[in-house]
Amino acid sequence: MEQTRKLLDAGEPQEALERLKTILPTAQEEWRVHELIGACFHDLSDANGAAQAYFNAAMTDKYLRSQRAHFSNYLFALHYLPQVDAQILINELAVYNSLYRDAETIRNEELGIRNEKISVAFISQHFCDSSSARFYEALLTDYDREKFKVTAWSLSKEEDAFTKKIRRNVDGYFDISETSFEEAAIKIRDSGADILVDLGGHTEGGTTLQIAAYKPARIQICGIGYFDSTGADFMDYFIGDEFLIPNAEIFTEKILRLKNAFAFRPNERMIYEKKSRRPFPHKNFTFGSLNNFMKLSDDYLLAVKNILDALPDARIIFRDTTPLKSRQVALIERLKTFGIEGAEVRRGDNNFFTDYSEIDLILDTFPYPGGMMTALALYMGVPVLNLCGKLPHTRTGADILRIADVDELIVNNIDDYIEKAVEFAENRARLVDLTNKISLDKLTDTKTFVDDFYGKIYELA
Repeated sequence: MEQTRKLLDAGEPQEALERLKTILPTAQEEWRVHELIGACFHDLSDANGAAQAYFNAAMTDKYLRSQRAHFSNYLFALHYLPQVDAQILINELAVYNSLYRDAETIRNEELGIRNEKISVAFISQHFCDSSSARFYEALLTDYDREKFKVTAWSLSKEEDAFTKKIRRNVDGYFDISETSFEEAAIKIRDSGADILVDLGGHTEGGTTLQIAAYKPARIQICGIGYFDSTGADFMDYFIGDEFLIPNAEIFTEKILRLKNAFAFRPNERMIYEKKSRRPFPHKNFTFGSLNNFMKLSDDYLLAVKNILDALPDARIIFRDTTPLKSRQVALIERLKTFGIEGAEVRRGDNNFFTDYSEIDLILDTFPYPGGMMTALALYMGVPVLNLCGKLPHTRTGADILRIADVDELIVNNIDDYIEKAVEFAENRARLVDLTNKISLDKLTDTKTFVDDFYGKIYELA
């Protein structure tokens, strides 16, 4: 398997995948092969293949800790797939929860005693700048220090300028990257945490959940960095709002309902790029898709095909969130099978901000839409067309549009999605009017968001 890892590192996932298929029938540790197959499918932006591989890894692994991690990866990957419905998620979340049937919780008689200040511990894979950081930053910098004690617990030694900002603002910052899950939970418990906020959920193998499973705090909440139920009995609440979660049937958690589940805070780079942006006129109407290529479902690409067929002079720019050439090549080949012409496929790059000067309208992906990328596009003055679904993970983009007061950019079925995209391309004046209606004041209202969140926290504690 060492050779396959070298192939992956060399950016040759297809070759690695073929080699792994030959190894699989005789592999002693089958789960390790499935794990690598999942990595190959990721590097080929094949969501179906990745989901199946992570599931196979979970089913063949004999170690509970890594089995839970594989299943978290599987649950995350399921959200890319159009065929996944509420019942499928409910069933699979129940399986994940069963992996903790013998889990022991940390018992501490003092957990029922309220501290002088309410102690809120935030746990994350890291506290480096990221898409989720743009939504949670204010919670760790702008809280009421007379009422709350806030700590940050990181599972990584990695740091950047954002990490340093968090360190300066919170009451305590702790690196738990070299402790066991149980030891980390004990540290959180012994810090006096009343409330644990898990910012990760099932992202990156769900390691934050494996710490939360020990129940180190009286009340445990998930959200912001994750978009759906964890399925875990040890999580008490999930952060949402009435639009994002109109029906909580798939949730094992109670819903901590805020006025708005999101408030976007741009970083310094974003602020600079917005101020220096110079949109230039372009003859042909240009659509954009700036999301992770894993989100490009067949249904989405078929809609793009129909839109471009109706607009012979239009074009579209696809920009990935990773710099992998393998994903760029895979999408180019995939677009050929759909007969999509007039497309430019770009790899992920830190200079993607220039894309906003080229794009008239973002075609948000479905069923898994953009979150931060939707908010950032609106902030940069580029409208986003969104197809809103019924499940929470299909509603994040629409919720952001609702918060920004541009509900007219939300549709509820594919036919309307195609029709509205064509209509906007043929009537740029209307699109300009909508762009001018984007309420950045509401989209970036972190003060109301922070006050609302900690007000609810105060009631719970």
